[in-house]
Amino acid sequence: MKRIILTIISLNVLSLFSYSNSWKGLGTEDEPYLISSPQQMAELAEEVNNGTDFQNIFFSLTNDIDLSELYKDSLDSWTPIGSASYDFDGTFLGNNYIVNNIHINVEEDGFYFGLFGSIGEHGAVQDLTIESGIIHSTLWSGGIAAINSGIISNCRNINCSVNSWRYAGGICGVNLNTITNCSNLAEVYSSLCSGGICSYNYGTITNCTNRQGITSNKGCGGICGYNGGFADISNCYNVKIGFIDNCTNHSSIMGDEKIGGIAGRNDGFIVNSRNNGVINGDQQVGGIAGVNGGFDGVIGNITNSFNLGNVIGRDTFAGGIVGFGNQASEILNVYTTDNIHCVNTSTTDYIGEDNGLRENCFILHQYDETTNYDSIVNQLNHWITIQPNQDSYLKWGFENNKFCTIMPDTTMRDSTLYDHANIPLYNKNLDDIKIFCGKGYLYIISPARQSVVVYSVDGKAIRSVDLSANAMTRIRLEKGVYIVNGQKVVVY
Repeated sequence: MKRIILTIISLNVLSLFSYSNSWKGLGTEDEPYLISSPQQMAELAEEVNNGTDFQNIFFSLTNDIDLSELYKDSLDSWTPIGSASYDFDGTFLGNNYIVNNIHINVEEDGFYFGLFGSIGEHGAVQDLTIESGIIHSTLWSGGIAAINSGIISNCRNINCSVNSWRYAGGICGVNLNTITNCSNLAEVYSSLCSGGICSYNYGTITNCTNRQGITSNKGCGGICGYNGGFADISNCYNVKIGFIDNCTNHSSIMGDEKIGGIAGRNDGFIVNSRNNGVINGDQQVGGIAGVNGGFDGVIGNITNSFNLGNVIGRDTFAGGIVGFGNQASEILNVYTTDNIHCVNTSTTDYIGEDNGLRENCFILHQYDETTNYDSIVNQLNHWITIQPNQDSYLKWGFENNKFCTIMPDTTMRDSTLYDHANIPLYNKNLDDIKIFCGKGYLYIISPARQSVVVYSVDGKAIRSVDLSANAMTRIRLEKGVYIVNGQKVVVY
């Protein structure tokens, strides 16, 4: 009898780890499940959408995949891996292989459309390229994933167009955690909020590039449509801070209002970023952000960034850096050319309408032999050297008749010379937390879940703060000087 009971228990345990699939492997990091056919990709989608999250389970692509083999006729669509009800919480290793012919055409109401529907907070997709196809849907669509609460790294969308009624991104529809070393070369369109990398960013985007045209009626950017702002979480509206670091837009961005080279609207941080594309909109049009800073005091900070592209405002509020700056707008250590055109009113050099803080900002004509560019470069670099968090910023240079930023090894970082999709250009020490100061607030990004203590300048502990992994924490503080993680920080 005892043997029978043990046998039953063993069979039940085995059933927990037995999936209705043809995958080879054990699902471990050393021996991941191997996916080599479109049918096996579809089996993964079926398992996840039936409630298996695959947390701590690994999958590895072994060759290029053509999903068209799954479609019996032109009306068939790819079923995303994950949904509004179920997340993918495993690790998917693309191994730099390509997925072709993603076809999603949904006319009725629906959510979460992409190769992955929803990547959970424990999930990761890395080293994957999608090369062709179309994603046409209603809400929340992205090439790699519709919703990302985990990590997307080293991924590319080459030519899979994303077309959604609302919230479309070349890589991800809505980002809640981390996207790094990714690039988009596909067209993206949405009537509300579209971006080359994602539509809404409530997390961190680093080392990413857009190289294709992005269009939206409202809220359109080369990297994201909206960076940070108010998010509806469990029916409660909370401020979510978005963070964009070392990102580049090379292509045209077009729409009606809130149109920017990096973000249509910025209610977070944009640092070390640049725009080379033409930015064209009706109103609130900027080389970096269309609108900067929230009306409710939500910070919009643009630091150590530059614009080399033309900015065209067909109506009002156009600027080389920002079209419209609210009272919470902060623009620090930036450069723009003067290729700014506005049909009607409110065009003043780098900010169309300015209501916030600006410091060490420069606007110049395109290359002019009579201009002392070395002096401007020195002023931009000097500003960095006097910052308590100077290691967070790329240094400046001038080469080939244009401004650029410089890698820590002093190699010139002209964004025309490097492709973020293939070269991780700037890898910061992930062991260090990143600290940014704002008006009345301190912002901390941590690579891991941990606690830090905020001290007064005389060494008195002010408060202890719990930090989430790969997320930004906002701390309200009185104006003054503080010590955090051994760094002196100034809240103004």
